[in-house]
Amino acid sequence: MSRSGLRRLLGRGTTSADASPSGSAAAAPAATRLPVDTSLVTDAPVPGSDGVDVVITVPESAYRDGAHHAVVGAARAAGAAAVVVSVYDVHAGPTSTYPPVVADHDDHVVARPTVAATWGGAVAAARPLLRSAVVLVQDTSIAVPPAASASLVAALGREARVALPVVRTGDDVVASAGAALVRPTAPVASLLRGHPAEDAELLSGAPVFAGDEPCFAAWTADLALPVRTVDTRTAVARLTRDTADAGGGTCVVVSVGRVYRTGTLRERRTDTDAADALVVWRERTDDTVPTALDRAGFVPAVPGADPAGAPVALREPVVRAERGPERIALRDRGERLRWSVRIAAHPGPRGDDWGDTYFACDVATALRALGQEVVVDHRESHVRPLSEHLDDVALTLRGLDDTPVHPTATNVLWVISHPDLVTAAELARYDLRFAAGPAWAARVSAATGLPVEPLLQATDPARFHPGAVEPAYAGVDTAFVGKTRAVVRPVVRDAIAAGLDLAVWGEGWEGLLPAGVHRGRFVANDRLPSLYRSARVVLNDHWADMARNGFVSNRLFDAAASGALVVSDPVPGVEDLFAGAVRTYDSVEELRDLVRAGERTPGAERAERGNRIGAAHAFVRRAEVLLDAVRRLRAAG
Repeated sequence: MSRSGLRRLLGRGTTSADASPSGSAAAAPAATRLPVDTSLVTDAPVPGSDGVDVVITVPESAYRDGAHHAVVGAARAAGAAAVVVSVYDVHAGPTSTYPPVVADHDDHVVARPTVAATWGGAVAAARPLLRSAVVLVQDTSIAVPPAASASLVAALGREARVALPVVRTGDDVVASAGAALVRPTAPVASLLRGHPAEDAELLSGAPVFAGDEPCFAAWTADLALPVRTVDTRTAVARLTRDTADAGGGTCVVVSVGRVYRTGTLRERRTDTDAADALVVWRERTDDTVPTALDRAGFVPAVPGADPAGAPVALREPVVRAERGPERIALRDRGERLRWSVRIAAHPGPRGDDWGDTYFACDVATALRALGQEVVVDHRESHVRPLSEHLDDVALTLRGLDDTPVHPTATNVLWVISHPDLVTAAELARYDLRFAAGPAWAARVSAATGLPVEPLLQATDPARFHPGAVEPAYAGVDTAFVGKTRAVVRPVVRDAIAAGLDLAVWGEGWEGLLPAGVHRGRFVANDRLPSLYRSARVVLNDHWADMARNGFVSNRLFDAAASGALVVSDPVPGVEDLFAGAVRTYDSVEELRDLVRAGERTPGAERAERGNRIGAAHAFVRRAEVLLDAVRRLRAAG
C-alpha cells in the first residue's frame, strides 16, 4: 500500500460513538487543543504475505521532544515497509488536552492525530494500518540496536508467534527476559529480573508465558486487540499472550544484544482495567517457568511451590531462581563455583574501551576454561539484590573504585592498578588478597599483617602471539597506544625529544603532538596484536604509583607475547621477567639509542620467545592461582 493510502486510513477503527470529538489534525486549526483520546480502535490489520511494518509507540512528552525520529530513521534504514507512529499518555487525566499530532510526514504515518490514553490504545490505533506479514512493535523507551530488530523477526516461526528481546536496565542487569504468570489473576513477573546479562543469554530461545516490555515482533495476522489499562506491563503481557494464542503458538525470548530500557523501572499502575485484564487467566497455569529456568541451568528457589516457585508480592511479583545441580558439580575437578568479576568500568558502550573491561573478559574466559561459571559486574551492578545470592565468589579487579564486598560470597581482591588508593581498612574486608605489584604486596603485608599475595597481570596468547606483519601497519617504526588527559605522557614526550619516528593512537592527544604523529583515537582490541607484531618498536609507560610499586603494565604482557620489542620506563625486575623482550630507559639519550638499535634477535627466536611469554603469563595461569586459593579457603571452612 502507498504512503498516501495509509494516510487515508487514519481515523479508521473508531465508531461514531467513540470518535475523537475534535476530528482529525488536518481539520483542526493550529491553535486547537484536543482532549486525550480514550477510544479503542477495533479494526483489524490486513496482512500480506511478506514484509515488515514497524509500530513506534511514544509517550506524549517524548513525542514533543522528538524521541521517535531516531527510531523512525532506523526502521526506514532497515527496510520497513511502513512505519506507524502512535502517541499515548498513561498519566493523562480527564481534562488533559494536547495539540494535534502532526500527521503529514514523508518517512512515517501517524496512527491518529490524537493522544491515546494508554499504551494499548496506541497499538490498537496502529493495527488497521498494518499491511505486512510481520509487525515489530517498539516503544521509544526501549533502545534497540539495528541488528536486533532483524534477529527478532528471524526468530518468528510456525511455533514462535511472538519474539521478545531480553531487555536490560542501564546498569547492564536484566530488566526482563519475558514474563511469568506467578499466580492466576496476579500481575506477571519479569523473568531473571536483576540477573547479570550472562544468565539471560542462556535463556535465549526458550518459550515463555508472555512479554512485559513494550518491544516485540509478531505475525501481523495474529496481532490481538490490546486491552484497556494504564498498567503498560499488564497490557504488554495480555497482548503478547493473546497474540501467541491467536496463532496457536508460543512467545519466545531472544537474546539479541544490548537492548536497553532507557528510563527507570516503570512503576506498576493498578486500575480496574488491569484487574479485569488478569481475570482471563484465572484458570490458567504457567508451565514455561521451570523449563525456561532449566535451559539457563536454574531451578525455582522454592521447590514444590507454585509454577513460578517464588514468593509473590502483590504489586511486584518476583521469580527467584537457584542454580540447578548440573551447574554446581564438576565430575573431575570438584565444585563448580559462580564468580562475580567486579570492575570499575561503566556498563554498556561507555565502558567498552576501558582496559578493565578487556581484562575482566579475559579473566572470565580463563575461569570458564577451568569449568567455572562467571558473570561480569560493572560499577553500577556490584550490588544485585535479586540475584547476588547465586554468587559463590566475588572477585574485585581493583582499579579506581573501592567496591562494596559481597554479603555472602567469598570476597577476593586483585589490585591491578592505582595501588595508592587502597587502604588497610579496604584490605581487611576481603577473604583473599592479591596484587599485580610484588613489591607493594610484600610491603603492605608487612605493614598491615594482612597477607597479600603477588599475582601479575597477564595476556591471552590466543590473541596476542607472534605472526606476520599486518599490511595496514607496515612501515610503523615506533608505536605507542594509550589515552591521555590533556598532558603529554612521559614516554611520548621523551620520544618526541629523541626525534623518533613516532606513531600514537589514543584519545586526548589532539593538539598535543607534532603533525602526523597522532594516527587515530582508538585501536580495536582485536587489532592490537597486529599493531604490536608489526611495529619495529612498541613504547610503554606506567603511572608513577604503579612503577614505584612494581605493577607491570598489562601492555607489556600483550606486546611481548606478540613478539614485539618493547621499550618502557623502568619497573623493578621487568627486564628479567620478559627475557629481553622489554628494555628500560632512564634518559632521552638512552631511549634514542635503544630504539635505533632495535631488535637484534633473529625472527625465529623472537617468535619462540613471544610464545614462551604468552604461555607463562596466560590469563588461565592466573585463574588457576585464584581458583586454587578459593578452593583451599572454602575447604578450610
